[in-house]
Formats: sequence, C-alpha cells, structure tokens
Amino acid sequence: MVKFCQVHVILTASAATSSASSCNPVKSSSCSPDPALGGSIQEDFSDGLGSHFTNSGNQGNVTTGNDGLSLTINKRYDNPSIHSNFYLMFGYVEVELKAGEGKGIVSSFFLQSDDLDEIDIELFGGDQYEWQSNYFVQGNTTTYDRGGYHQIQPNPLENYHKYAINWTKDSLDWIVDGSVIRSLQITNSQGYPQTPMRIYAGIWAGGDPSNEQGTIEWAGGITDYSSAPFTMHIKSITAIDYSTGSEYSYSDQSGYWQSIDAKDGEVNGRYSDAQSDVSKVANGESIDDSSSSDSSSSSSSSSSSSSSSSSSSSSSSSSSSSSSSSSSSLSSSSSSSSSSSSSSSSSSGSSGSSTQDSSSSSVPKSSASLSQSLDSTATTEDSAGAGGNNAVSGSSSPSSSASATTRDGSSSSQETTSSSSSSSSETASVSSSSESSAAAGFAPSKSMMHLITLSLSLVSIGFVLV
Repeated sequence: MVKFCQVHVILTASAATSSASSCNPVKSSSCSPDPALGGSIQEDFSDGLGSHFTNSGNQGNVTTGNDGLSLTINKRYDNPSIHSNFYLMFGYVEVELKAGEGKGIVSSFFLQSDDLDEIDIELFGGDQYEWQSNYFVQGNTTTYDRGGYHQIQPNPLENYHKYAINWTKDSLDWIVDGSVIRSLQITNSQGYPQTPMRIYAGIWAGGDPSNEQGTIEWAGGITDYSSAPFTMHIKSITAIDYSTGSEYSYSDQSGYWQSIDAKDGEVNGRYSDAQSDVSKVANGESIDDSSSSDSSSSSSSSSSSSSSSSSSSSSSSSSSSSSSSSSSSLSSSSSSSSSSSSSSSSSSGSSGSSTQDSSSSSVPKSSASLSQSLDSTATTEDSAGAGGNNAVSGSSSPSSSASATTRDGSSSSQETTSSSSSSSSETASVSSSSESSAAAGFAPSKSMMHLITLSLSLVSIGFVLV
C-alpha cells in the first residue's frame, strides 16, 4: 500500500482520554498519590466496565456486553475512551482487540503516567498490515524517532489480536500474539518510562479535516464521516502489577523509578510472584483478581457511573462540547511540549550502554515459550522503523501521546517482510550513572587525640620559657 513521507506529528494521549492527572509530579511537590493496583486483574466487560475502569467522558458510544467492550465513533468530534481507576508501577498488560476500520481512524491502547511517561500501541483503520509502537518520557518531544512500525497478519481490522506490554525496571517489550516484537532497554539514549501509569483505550479520527496535514497523512487520509460508525472492539484487558501497596507517590521531582514510594508495599515487590500470572495469561488461561482492596474500593464509586456507558455521548456532553473536545488536544499538546525541557534529562540511572532498542521475528512463538522469552532481547536492526524526522504539532486530534511517526514507501523498504517486524533502533549513548563510595579515612581515637593535645601544649610552654 502507498504510505506517506512528509512529517512527524506530535499529539497527546490526554486528548484522546481524560488526562491521567491535572497535577504533574515533576513540576509540583503537592500532587496526590496514585491509587495502586498492587495485584492482578482481568476484565472481559461482560457486565459493564466493572470496578477497575471508567468511561473517560468523551463523546461517542461506550458499550459493554457478552462480546466485550465496544468504542464507537458515530459522528465528527466523537472520540470515546476508557481509563483504569488504578495505576501500575511496572507490570504486564494485555489487551485482546480488533481495531476500528475506516480511513483516518486510529485505535489506541496505551499506558500514561501523571508526569507524561507513556507506552503506546496504535492501529490504523486504513492499514491492514501494520501497527505502531511508541513511547515517551515526561512528555519529551525534542526528538520524534521513537516510533516503530511492525507488520501483522491476519488483518487487524477484521481479526482480534492480543497486544501486550511487559514493562520492568530494566526493559520494555511490545508483544503481539505471544511474540516479542520490539524491546527497549532502560539504558537507551532516549530515556525510559519509569513512573506509575494508568491504562487508556480509545478510538479517534486522526483524519479529521481540521487536523494538520501531517496528522491526516499519518492517520491514513481524510476521514469520511458518512461511512460511520467506526468501532474498536476489546474482548478483554489484563493488568498485572509488579509492585505492591495501596498508593504510589513521588518522593522527589526527578521522574526516576527509585523516587517512587509504595504505601504499605514495595516497588517491584511482587515481580517474582507475578510471573505465575504472566505465564497463565501467555498460555491463554484466566487469572484471579488479586488487586489491593484499597484500589478496588476507591475505584468502585467512580466506575459505578461508568457502567451506564451505553450512551456516553449524552454523558460526555457534560464534560465538553463537540468542538471543545476536539480543540482540547491543542492544549494537551502544548502541555506535552512544555514538559520537554524538564524531560530532556530523563534517562535512567542504570549503568551500561549499547544498542538497546530491538525487534524480533513477528512469527508468533508458542504461548508456552513466551514466559521464557519475555525478558530476552530480540535481534537488533540497524534500519530505522519508518518515516522522516521533521515535526509539526497536531491541531485537534486526540491520540496517544505523542508522536505519530509518518510512513512511506521508502521506509517500508527498510522494514522486513511480513514474517518479521520493523522497529526503530535506539542507540544507547547515555552515560551510566555509577554509584561510588569514597575510601574510608583514618579516624584517631579519643585517647590519642588527648595525647596529641597534651604534647602540643608542652611544646608551646617550652617555647614560652625559651
């Protein structure tokens, strides 16, 4: 298929959904703590949004039932979405979804933190062959080469696929149908998402005529609303927190994971125990709800209203008009851009440097082998994932954060065939911050100090007598 190569475009995830928080912890020391999942959950949306997810209140239909969750655009300015009532501090997240079909329509599933760290999965309604992975650190938009394009079969617009994110303190994997497609190490030169994140899912029209040309081209062309409805289908969402506790808070404004405090728990405290749940999910098995009671109880009131989500258009009008919903992405985008200076220094304190961002064969591995492959790094590619490196700001479209990397024929020639994935190679040039301890000096005892003092006194008296 023909692809476009002109520009990259910067958009923000908070425009597609309600923002994770109005308070950015790297800019303010008075932000409220984030409710922690502190366990594992699996939601099939057969009985509403449940206690763990909420309708974000944007226009469009959010419906649930035996077939799962449906997010539908019926008219211009609709961008229905949901978000979790909990946060993860490292973890494993899986969604089984079928993307919405339609020119210029974008189906987004992503994680985002209060300080705008982000991990993205994007699918395009006019592209039967590819999806995009992306990530951002503290909303940093100084570079636009983090996105990668990956081939997928069968057609993701007609078939369900399982998309997963395995996010640890050392590495980040994007996984499709049991195969690790792209890996990112914390030591890469672009920084690393490492603060507590919420889950978001939504569908929006990147091809809206009011958008910047770069946005429209990235999304696949101008959206024809007469072809609506456009629907994104989600069978289930699984979330496995690698940390424990009831709340996550920032102890300073560094944005590093070491600064995160877990109330009544420990950051990364259940990583080992959680691997049994990860293995079950990889093998297609169900898992028990083991989320912290505080997280469940705090979310129940907010999600009870979301269960009446079958006509979210009417409820969303109370939060924004159709035009203000669209224009809200401008303010979010500028907010994301304004944080770039603070995030330019956001990279890991871990040691080591090498070529860190890699991709592997997209031929699905057996689910039994996934548990052994999640922590392994895929084969590194030298070619860029796609597109050029220029940027324009998106005008009125919600999308996952950030940057939508444009695609073209030349970039696809750099990608591998349908049996393999294509991703951006991230060269790690960041210097590692090493911990060093000063050598211990000689410390004289008190008695020795007294003897030295007495000797000096006698010498002084001698000088006086002379």
